[in-house]
Amino acid sequence: MLAAGPRWSTRETEAALAVGLLVAALGFAFVSGANDGATLGATGARAASMSILATLGVLAVSVGVVPVLVGTEVATTLAHGLVAFDAGGGRLAFLAAVTAGLTVVAVLTRRGLPTSVTLALTGGILGAGLGAGLPLHWETTSVVVVAGVFGPLVAAALAYVLASRVRSTLGLGPRGSWRSRALRRSGFVLQSFAYGANGAEKLVAFVAVATGASLDPVRAVLGSQLAVAACFVAGAVVAVRRLSKRVTDQLVRARPDGALSALVASSALVLAGAAVGLPVSSTQASTASLIGATARLTPNRVRLRQVVSLAAAWSLTLPAALGGGVLLGLAVRLVR
Repeated sequence: MLAAGPRWSTRETEAALAVGLLVAALGFAFVSGANDGATLGATGARAASMSILATLGVLAVSVGVVPVLVGTEVATTLAHGLVAFDAGGGRLAFLAAVTAGLTVVAVLTRRGLPTSVTLALTGGILGAGLGAGLPLHWETTSVVVVAGVFGPLVAAALAYVLASRVRSTLGLGPRGSWRSRALRRSGFVLQSFAYGANGAEKLVAFVAVATGASLDPVRAVLGSQLAVAACFVAGAVVAVRRLSKRVTDQLVRARPDGALSALVASSALVLAGAAVGLPVSSTQASTASLIGATARLTPNRVRLRQVVSLAAAWSLTLPAALGGGVLLGLAVRLVR
């Protein structure tokens, strides 16, 4: 008879899972950068009259530092508030959730369609929780899903309302031009801060699950955040050229006053979500705000065909990630 191969102990299995989760966490940061970072960097460069390297640098600082400074309410919601990942098999189920979400985001990003990593992760989490048979917190889940679906509409409407007021504020002539540029750059810094306080916290949640740290509440550690920020920027650098033309040229061509309106509207929405621990997609808020402000000021600069294709990508994100999460969650239930 052939001798049986060596069997892994529980400790070895847990160690292998921890390594796999950490690698996946860094990969998740890279893909988030390729989607969120590239989109925000490209729109910010156009809106704030900054170089893409400068906008990505501001985003990197926000990803690395802001979660440590402002707290982790959103990270706690993602890691603990939707599904009880601290139950048996929870860490493996979370890995399945992220895998499902990343697959959807990677496919859409490759096609030049920026989508919501937050929405994809939410769908993956819910699907994996259902498939793996883990307890779900339905009240929180329903609020997060509604916010994810209607958040872009709120952002577009807010920017639409703000646009005419911002136009009258900027003024005309050289002084108005200088003031416009200063305001738009300040607006982008605010938007980056908002991303660090909300969108970047999905990365904090992943690191917490990967390391087996406390999930209620999740805590951000500066060293881990700096490593995550480095991977985030690397992903943004790789994808920014592909997404830049799609978002800033083919989708809308915003005027300075429209760009500032979009920056203010998206920042307000994302920060409001962070204040109550509600995940809100910065990429969706930013893009929808640009569309709303441009539709108010210069409707002919909105490319309707591109807007429709982007909306279709957004509408597919949640159900696709949910379905993939259910399948992978079922696999987790079989092996645990």
